[in-house]
Amino acid sequence: MTRRPLAVVTGATSGIGLEFATEYARRGHDVVLVARSQVDLARTSKDLGDRFGVECTPCVADLSSIDGVGAFIDSVLSAGTPDVLVLNAGVTLAARVGVSSPEVIGDVMTLLALGPMLTIERIAPLMVAAGKGDIIVVSSIASQIPMPRSAVYAAAKAAITSYARSVHRELRDDGVRVVVINPGYVRTNLHRAAGLDHLARVVPSWLWLEPNAVVRSAMRALARGRDSVTPGFVYRVSRPFLASDAAQNLWRRLVRRGRSTR
Repeated sequence: MTRRPLAVVTGATSGIGLEFATEYARRGHDVVLVARSQVDLARTSKDLGDRFGVECTPCVADLSSIDGVGAFIDSVLSAGTPDVLVLNAGVTLAARVGVSSPEVIGDVMTLLALGPMLTIERIAPLMVAAGKGDIIVVSSIASQIPMPRSAVYAAAKAAITSYARSVHRELRDDGVRVVVINPGYVRTNLHRAAGLDHLARVVPSWLWLEPNAVVRSAMRALARGRDSVTPGFVYRVSRPFLASDAAQNLWRRLVRRGRSTR
């Protein structure tokens, strides 16, 4: 019996991660769904399995710790080398310099940058040995512009973006496709979870993207062999100017009570 292709998606129970999990289940992949909440994982796994007739396996993991990342990787590899790896798990951090504790900074850097790097370091060589594999890294437009009051977040996103683009070039002749996605504001629960739900009110509606638009953009970029993509026409057009003082001042006025992008 031919096994179905296997997709592993982190942060899979809501937002962009759920859209990726749904897309791959729709395409006939078995899916390993990774998140922190066992209840949410059980519900999402059952829903996708029932809807698409594929096997959905929940994996509870804390990806903000090195031990948690290691346990997650071992659990994934126990089922064999995945055909698709979507690294989407994330959190946002809006804070002035000097406010965040070393523990908080370490957790954010592990979740957003170090953990995804360690995961790719373990899994990518197995994909190379198999001669195929897709890796999608969900980063942020914050990786490309200054982000006052979100310096740690921006630094973590810049690190994983640079890493993923470099790995793309290293592996593109080995049958492994790597793309990093750099969206701006996306309608997920990420900001609400960070206490930044006011952004939904103060940021203009035309700056918000839906999760399915991000996934469609990612799939097109992957098919075209791109190393990175910024979803949304408005972000692609404005990206060269977002680091300017004028754009930064406007951004500050729009989100004066706090800052965050995915």
